[in-house]
Amino acid sequence: MQFLFNSHTGRGLVWATTAASMALALSGCSGRSDAAAQEAGASQPKAAALAPGQVRLQPASLKMLDIVSLTQSGAAQTVAMPARVAFQDDKVAAVAIPVEGRVVSVNVQVGDKVQAGDTLATLVSPEALRIRYEVEAARTARELAAVEEQRQRTMVAKGVGVEMELRAAQSKLRETSQELARAQGVAALLGTGSGDKIVLRAPRAGVIAERNAVPGAAAESGAALFLVGDPGAMRIVADAFEGDLAGIHVGADAVVKVQQLALATPGTVRNIGAVLDKESRRATVLIDMKTQAPGLRPGMQASVEIPLAATQQMLIPVTAVLIKDGDRSLVFVQVEDGVFEARTVVLGQPLRGMVPVQSGLKAGDRIVVRGGLLLDGAASQML
Repeated sequence: MQFLFNSHTGRGLVWATTAASMALALSGCSGRSDAAAQEAGASQPKAAALAPGQVRLQPASLKMLDIVSLTQSGAAQTVAMPARVAFQDDKVAAVAIPVEGRVVSVNVQVGDKVQAGDTLATLVSPEALRIRYEVEAARTARELAAVEEQRQRTMVAKGVGVEMELRAAQSKLRETSQELARAQGVAALLGTGSGDKIVLRAPRAGVIAERNAVPGAAAESGAALFLVGDPGAMRIVADAFEGDLAGIHVGADAVVKVQQLALATPGTVRNIGAVLDKESRRATVLIDMKTQAPGLRPGMQASVEIPLAATQQMLIPVTAVLIKDGDRSLVFVQVEDGVFEARTVVLGQPLRGMVPVQSGLKAGDRIVVRGGLLLDGAASQML
């Protein structure tokens, strides 16, 4: 190439030569880059293909999951319930009046010890006066009917009486006797006293647990003015949630704790209520204490712990279960690092946040107990 010929051609020749050199250089670079990429790809193992129902997460996403390994559970769970101290039903008596009245005086205070027959309060009631008057009237009518019946019987015996009049007198005697018995029965409910006074007395020995009588206050018919109970016959009334009832049975051991007394004592389940409270969805469980500490009083707050029957079924948290199609239960199981599989499972009744597995899982499976929705969303995107 000489510059003596056409200078424009020379310059053009020089440019073409330079462009060709750059093209060769780029081509060489490209060839080296592709070869390096192929070598790098060959050095890294390819991810295995996923089976249907499986999903793979990146390592950074695994921190969002909680994974546990299943074991066969034979340990008993414990139910904790709020409770209160109360008298045993057959060791307490309410004292009330069957008519309206007004309190005149009160002889006892809450906590006082009383014996059967001790005077608790005195009341006045116009209704009591009327009832007692009816008793006297019925007694007089019965006495008159008895006299007439005897007179008619004597006359018939002498042959001067009429049989029909004797039968009428006998019928009148029966009627007045029945009326007297009715009036006396009503008056007996008033207790002791005379005229318009009513004297309320303790029906049994014990302590005054409640007092609702105040001097000068009106007392309604049937209202309990006093509650007398045996201080040595306490029991625990606990409230069990609906979901816990299946694991509680009569005769089960229990532990009673009373915070005010720093007391923990063993007990036994005596009765389980058959009716649930409509609002709280709880049933009453009665606990008999094996030993009763001094200072225990009705109304004290307590708590009860009852161990549930042990089960050999595997238990998983309810948070591990996803519901699909309305009735299908799924649990995600880790099959290898970063790979999870959705398993259909058959479950029992949940209890205190845990649910027994009837089929679909086995001991040793590693299941996702938190973050299953993340895996479910990833699986949906793969469809």
